[in-house]
Amino acid sequence: MFDARVRLVASWLPCLALALALTPAFAGGCASDDGGGEELADEAESDTDESDEGTDTSPTGDGDGDGDGDGDGDGAPDRDAILELLGSDGPYTVGFEELALSYTPPGAAEPRELPVLVWYPAVEDSGAGLASYSLGGLVQLPNSKTLDAPPVSPEGPFPVVVYSHGSGGAGILGYPFAERFASHGWVLVSANHVGNTVSDALNDSSDSFVELMVTRPSDVSAMLDALETGFGGEEVASAADLDHVFLFGHSFGGYTTFAAGGVELDYAALLDQCDPLDCAYLEQPEVAQALEAGLGDPRIDAIGPQAPALYPLFADGAYAALEIPTMLQSGKLDITTPDASEASPAWAALDNPDDVWIDLPFGGHYSFITVCHDLAPELLALVEPNNADDGCGPDFTPTTEVIPDLATYLLGFAKLHVLGEAELAVIFEGEPIHPEFDLIRH
Repeated sequence: MFDARVRLVASWLPCLALALALTPAFAGGCASDDGGGEELADEAESDTDESDEGTDTSPTGDGDGDGDGDGDGDGAPDRDAILELLGSDGPYTVGFEELALSYTPPGAAEPRELPVLVWYPAVEDSGAGLASYSLGGLVQLPNSKTLDAPPVSPEGPFPVVVYSHGSGGAGILGYPFAERFASHGWVLVSANHVGNTVSDALNDSSDSFVELMVTRPSDVSAMLDALETGFGGEEVASAADLDHVFLFGHSFGGYTTFAAGGVELDYAALLDQCDPLDCAYLEQPEVAQALEAGLGDPRIDAIGPQAPALYPLFADGAYAALEIPTMLQSGKLDITTPDASEASPAWAALDNPDDVWIDLPFGGHYSFITVCHDLAPELLALVEPNNADDGCGPDFTPTTEVIPDLATYLLGFAKLHVLGEAELAVIFEGEPIHPEFDLIRH
């Protein structure tokens, strides 16, 4: 039943209240690396072995040392070198600032005011201090390298990433992914989905769940619109390349990712199962038109849903009809959005040969954000005991290992399918980059 699904998702909201107890226990970060897309290609081409004429002296035994078995000397990419570059900070200093966005979504009587967090490539040696990573203005998250509003690097324009946080969360929780992307030359934007943040959950001011199903994907398009039209004169907007866009998100943000990516909701089924208040909202002409047309944004080139929610609410055949590549990430031990009822059927329904599924046999719902290692254990147990059973306990792969490797896969997938860097396809072949990951292809 749809109402039961609403109650289920509403029950997730208190889980993120634990974020208010976050402590700077983990600063994160990797050593800076001078590699970028051009350096990656150069290294991949140069790191091959030569063989003596007429004699196979290559360590791989294939005649040319590239390991592909054909002996044609084609200089296959060096997978280890590529992973090392992707897994390290890129060549750019990272800047951070918070912008404000106002727009009117379908069915709204008043403008929607969104805080939008932006990470971007910045100039070096600007003299800017460290940025403050504030969660709801109450708690500071760790930051040891990202700078507070330095000038944008003049080397753009840069491709764009959008991150959508989970229900009862906040955009700042995507900081480890944002820092990796920005250091490699991407502009990442992440709205606090007002009406569905940790502050809203604590203040009992959350919006209708059905309304959020429409406004969240609309927030994604509104951010892209703002970048495209200059974001009120903000410098970072002029550095954003809207011809290259990647979208990913966690939990309800995974739903948002699928919806904004182009998977259509089953509007007729929603009307059949809604309560009177939600039906009144869904039947508004603007809302009906938006849902019937689909909430997808054609500017998005590829998506990466993490532990996505609400698979049953999408229309039959909608996943198979998705034309852009998807990297699905999920945890087998997830009890909030169970793998068996969410990620597994979504993967079975997807039908693009470029799709990839990174499944974590020892991953839970909170394996995709930093609460497990940013929160002191005693506070984690005090605020939300169940989190230890959904990604943060000893039975799970540590998030200090999981999140950096997930960031590597996300960055590689985006560079491959958004920027067309074909040499990166090699990272989705062979063994997963973490021994407790499963890498699955159609």
